[in-house]
Amino acid sequence: MNKSKIILASIGGVTLVASLVLAYLIWSALADKSEKIGDLESAVATADKLSRLPVYPGPEAIKALKENAETYETWREDAVKIASAGDMTFEATTPPAFKAFLVDEARRLSSLPGAVEGRIVKDDFPFGFKDYITGGVLPAQDDLARLQREWHDVSTVIETLAKCGVSEIVDVVMASSAAPVQEEAPSGKKGKKAKKPVKTDEEESDKGPAVTSFIVNFRTRPIGLVNAINSFITSSRFIVVDDFSFVREKDDLAEALGGDGKKQQDAPARGRRGRRGRSAEEDVQQEEPAKDSGVVTDPMSASLLRVSMSFSVYDFRSLEGVAAGAAGQVEAQTEDKPEEKAEEKSEEAK
Repeated sequence: MNKSKIILASIGGVTLVASLVLAYLIWSALADKSEKIGDLESAVATADKLSRLPVYPGPEAIKALKENAETYETWREDAVKIASAGDMTFEATTPPAFKAFLVDEARRLSSLPGAVEGRIVKDDFPFGFKDYITGGVLPAQDDLARLQREWHDVSTVIETLAKCGVSEIVDVVMASSAAPVQEEAPSGKKGKKAKKPVKTDEEESDKGPAVTSFIVNFRTRPIGLVNAINSFITSSRFIVVDDFSFVREKDDLAEALGGDGKKQQDAPARGRRGRRGRSAEEDVQQEEPAKDSGVVTDPMSASLLRVSMSFSVYDFRSLEGVAAGAAGQVEAQTEDKPEEKAEEKSEEAK
C-alpha cells in the first residue's frame, strides 16, 4: 500500500469519526430541544388553567388573600373573647375547707324554690358530689382545682334551672373523671414491668379548654324547659347542651278524650246504688247539649315532663395566666415582708 492510499484512508477515517460525533451532537441538541418544548407547553397549559380560575394568581389576589387572613385573625380573636367571657379562676384552698364549702353550698342550693315541699330537691341531695357532700371523703389536694371548676359549673346550671321554674332536680350524674389506666411496658429485667408516667393536670392544660361534662335529670312543665334552653344559650358561661330527651309523666291527650271515664263506664255496676248512679249520669248526658268534639290543651297546665339533659361547660383558660401572675406577685410580697419587719425592728432597737 503506497503512501497516498494511507493518507486517503486516514482522512476518510477522521471524516467518519467527525461525522459520527457531529451526528450525535445534533441528535442530543434536538432531544434537549424537544424536552424543553414539552416543559414549555406544560407550563403554558398550567398557567392558562390558573388564569381561568375565579381568583387570578396575581398581585391583587395575593393582597386579597393577606387581607382575608387578617380578617380571619381578627374574627378569631373576637370569637375567643366572646366564648371565654365566662371563664373563672378560683382561689387556692385546702381539702377540709373545700369540703365545708361544698356542704354549705349544697344546703344553699337545696333551699331553692321547687315542687318538693317548696324546695327544688329532696333531703340530702348530693348534686353529683356524693362522696364529698354526704360522704366522709376528703378531696385530694391535686384534684381541688378541677373540683372547684366542676362545682361552679354544676351550681350554675342548677341555679339557672331553678330560675326557669323547674319543679324538681331528680339527679345529677358527673362524667367519669377517673385517671386513665396506666399501661405497663416490659422493663429490662425479667418479671418486672415499668409503668408509664401519668400526665398531670398542668400538662393537660396546654391541649385546650377545660370541659365539665354531666347529666341532669329534672321534672318541669313545658314552659320551664323552653326557658331553660333559652337561658343556657344566652349565658355568659360557655354552656353546651349536648343532648336531651323528655317524656310526659301522664298522657294528657288520653285524659282529655275521656279514657278514664270510658273505663268507669265499662266497669260493672254493683247494687241498686250503682245502677241508679249510672242511670242518673245517662240522664245528665242526654240533657246536656251536644258539644264540639275538638280537644284543647293548655301548655301552662300540662302535665310535668321528665327531662334528661347532658351538658358540657367549657373554660378556655383565658384567666389562668393572669391568676398565675397575681399569685407570683403575692408570693413576692410575702417574701419581702420579713425583710421589712427586720428593718423596722433594727430601727426601733437603735
